[in-house]
Amino acid sequence: MPRAGTAEWDEEDLADWVDERPARRVRRRRASWLRVILMASCSIAGLAYLALQQGPARRPAERAREVPSSVLVTPAPAWKPVPASPALYALAGTSGPIAMEARQHANGAREDTLVLGRFGDFRYAQVSLLQGRPEGAGSFYIDIVRRAARAGLAVAHQGQGRTVATKFGTLEAAPLTLAAKGEQACQAFRFSDMDADFSFQGWLCGSTAPDDAQLACFIDGITLSGAGSPSLKTVFARTERSRTEACGPAARTASVAVKPPARP
Repeated sequence: MPRAGTAEWDEEDLADWVDERPARRVRRRRASWLRVILMASCSIAGLAYLALQQGPARRPAERAREVPSSVLVTPAPAWKPVPASPALYALAGTSGPIAMEARQHANGAREDTLVLGRFGDFRYAQVSLLQGRPEGAGSFYIDIVRRAARAGLAVAHQGQGRTVATKFGTLEAAPLTLAAKGEQACQAFRFSDMDADFSFQGWLCGSTAPDDAQLACFIDGITLSGAGSPSLKTVFARTERSRTEACGPAARTASVAVKPPARP
């Protein structure tokens, strides 16, 4: 029995539609990949354009060469040596050689250091006198340690501090043991007059630690021998009026002329 024309057409059309489905899937997949490739190409083109706008890429070595090299500049020292002659201070009643040095701070403060004898001698002392305020004062111990280090010495021991009355007024004092190749017993001292911007510190040494009377008489022997500032002259003029009879010439000499121990 012959088939109806409509039925034949429907079967053929259905077969064609079934045969065309894989081809359509392939075309759809190709279209998706084309869209992805197109979008990636646009992104790459945009990044390339931005890179060109910012300038050509440079290698790290080239960029490093363009950085200016830093120059290390050593700051100027706060203290500079100045001539110690003519001497501004003197130590009365001393017979040994006295070495002097002076230095000036960047703010104008001046420090004069007088050294009597050498470390280990039976007459050894150092006193540094300061006009002005170059820097904040530290503790008594720290100040003495710094002074000792500048003199090439070390502080082996510093005892309990106390006060000693002198012609300048009351000063700080403490037993001190200085060390280098050997050790020496001393008395450390420090004085400050804030109103006059004047201060001094140092040590007095002997075969044994000097007592308070010897220390006071050594301080009594510090005199002004040069042209100081008006405030400095006022300080020393006042000290002359405060001098005691206990520190006459013989007592001042005894304060630094410590005799060596007797041989057994």
